[in-house]
Amino acid sequence: MLQRARSRLGLATALALLGAAAAAADDADRVIVIAAGAPPAEKRAAEELRDVLAEATGGRPEIVAEAPAGRPAIAVGKASGLKTDGLGDEDFTIRAKDGSVAIAGGSPRGTLYGVYSFLEDEYGVRYLTADHVSVPKADPAKVVADFERTFHPRFSWRYSYYGANQSHPELAARLRNNAVSIPPELGGHSAWSLISHSVTNWIAVAKLGKEHPEFFSLRDGKRRANMKDDHFGEGGTQPCFSNPEVKRRIIAGVLADLERKNQNDGVISISQNDNMQYCQCPDCAAIDEREGTHMGSLLALLNEAGEAVAKVRPGVCVGTLAYQHTRKPPRTMRPGPNVAIQLCSIEACQVHPLDDPSCELNRDFCSDLDGWCKISDKVYVWNYNVDFTSYNLPCPNIEIIGANVKYLARNGVRGVFMQAAGGAHNTELCDLRNYLISRMIWDPSRDPAEIIDEFTDRHYGEAADDVRAYVRLICATPREKGIHRLCFGTAADYGYDDDAGRKALAILERGMKNAETPEIRDRVEKLTIGPRTILLEQPFARWVIAHQGAIGSGAIKELPPEAYEGKEAEIRELFRLYDKHGVDRFSEGLAAAPLKAALPASLRGSREGE
Repeated sequence: MLQRARSRLGLATALALLGAAAAAADDADRVIVIAAGAPPAEKRAAEELRDVLAEATGGRPEIVAEAPAGRPAIAVGKASGLKTDGLGDEDFTIRAKDGSVAIAGGSPRGTLYGVYSFLEDEYGVRYLTADHVSVPKADPAKVVADFERTFHPRFSWRYSYYGANQSHPELAARLRNNAVSIPPELGGHSAWSLISHSVTNWIAVAKLGKEHPEFFSLRDGKRRANMKDDHFGEGGTQPCFSNPEVKRRIIAGVLADLERKNQNDGVISISQNDNMQYCQCPDCAAIDEREGTHMGSLLALLNEAGEAVAKVRPGVCVGTLAYQHTRKPPRTMRPGPNVAIQLCSIEACQVHPLDDPSCELNRDFCSDLDGWCKISDKVYVWNYNVDFTSYNLPCPNIEIIGANVKYLARNGVRGVFMQAAGGAHNTELCDLRNYLISRMIWDPSRDPAEIIDEFTDRHYGEAADDVRAYVRLICATPREKGIHRLCFGTAADYGYDDDAGRKALAILERGMKNAETPEIRDRVEKLTIGPRTILLEQPFARWVIAHQGAIGSGAIKELPPEAYEGKEAEIRELFRLYDKHGVDRFSEGLAAAPLKAALPASLRGSREGE
């Protein structure tokens, strides 16, 4: 075959083919070494390394238990000879010397994370989405220059809350989201867990309200003990945290849960219900007034619970939310040594960075964060990166995500839950936002603008400039109008009008024309759902938002004509795009299916309505 190639293509081309064949042969000589009996995550690390190098170079390295003399090797985990004593669960060391590479880290995820970082840094690999790993072509004879580095993640707990990470644990692992449920072969997940609303587990109004009204919050002289629901029913209720029997029951319940789960590390949550109906009884009010915060009466309980937990499960922390009325730190009280605080930024702005002193919505949050970090070394943050009112409306926070993560990293925060549309799939800009968040919380020293550019270049190809222009438009529009807005809003709340919607749609339609493949055109087309949602603000989106609870419950079985008159073609196109691109929710409170079912058949965007 080579003889035929030479005669047909000429000597120069044949020599090039010979060189490529020799290089491929050199690459085939490279081996990946792992120790016999290596744990599952190390085996997976070797397999990921082999498969990516095979795609990048065309040569498929062999995985062996011992490197033959004289052959270049990449030694992984225990086979590397690197010392891992003192490395944390996710720390790793990479050493390249004389053409060979050693990668090893702490157990269980360090070595796997080291391999992902090696492939990113040395081969330019990017794990963009669950079905798009960008692997540049590499010289099969590539020799990695000598270096050695050890990496320690800034945040010990990282959670980009998108459905893709939960549905595809391999993506979560590759992006180093350690809070998602991940199997052992992908390194497992952190023992730490999300601190969330939990006191209803032990003090539930439905079970205890009638018999023990004194267990629940006193407001305007009445106990809120006849509510339908602890959180939201008729406004919800809270336990009376100063009540001795309430405290006893909660602490006993926590200890029983730890025993039942045989939990020896991580955190267990004791946190308020999701409402602001805090107790105003004399005992609770006295503590709260003394401390200048409604966290006072709750923190007294937390410290008692922390002491009880420390006696039987010394590796476990007790955690709570500093959320809404409990967000402000206390004047004199201090969280116990095993009490963790997860501060929530629900009131913060989606338009301006958290540390922007000119943003009126953010100043109090920064003050609270500073206060908590001064009195506790176990501060975590629940940060919001979504518009709960409309999951598919443009959210103007892309350009502030990186700045927010950097701010939290500078201020002593241990871990970050970046809440987004985690209960949904294929929401507005979810692929870019998940990639950006994940890369930043893994390494806050990164330049977020570069991350946005690398994602758009690789995922959108020739349409990348148009996608970036779209992102700039949706971020600049509310900023230039002087708007400050938190994570609940309609298009008008964020400053988006029909003019902005038309401009945004035109930019993306230009991107669809510039796309070089049908696959990339489809990726850009999915983004058009955002501006189409702006253009459906009146009357459709407004009407749906106002009635989403009734639609979701089935109380509204069919939308009235005033909800869609004059917008029939646009609604039909929106739901065609929902179907094509797997959009399964309209908002946090409303799935796409009941909304679609409530539309006339002619507007559902699928064949049944055509």
